[in-house]
Amino acid sequence: MKAEDGTFRTKGSPVYPAVARAIGKLGQDISLARRSRRIPAEDFARAMGVSRATLHRLEKGDAGVSLNTLAMALNALGRLDLLTNLLDQTKDDVALMMLRQDVPTRVSKPRAKKNGSKPDDATTGPIVSNDEVEGW
Repeated sequence: MKAEDGTFRTKGSPVYPAVARAIGKLGQDISLARRSRRIPAEDFARAMGVSRATLHRLEKGDAGVSLNTLAMALNALGRLDLLTNLLDQTKDDVALMMLRQDVPTRVSKPRAKKNGSKPDDATTGPIVSNDEVEGW
């Protein structure tokens, strides 16, 4: 159902147009994958463990379909790896770029205290912050 602000709603939660388009495309892609494998809808729904009506909602891009239903469809297509690796940290270019921006340009030894004594960590090893080595 379309709300006043232009968003769609499912069970009270907003579904923004860009999200609705993405979910719609995902449903179309699942339908195409099923049909290109020549799997009848009844057999596919049975393999997923859902009703034919739920499969129809998934393929039409209904945002109210559960994540489990999507996972079962991917599993029935032999492509559960797509969900498993969806946001794999090693392939997340944005997160990797942000991590690279946090790398210090220069690492130096901690300065001695004003009273002339050595810094507490100067002889004990690396200075560790947030589980990462920052320096010695």
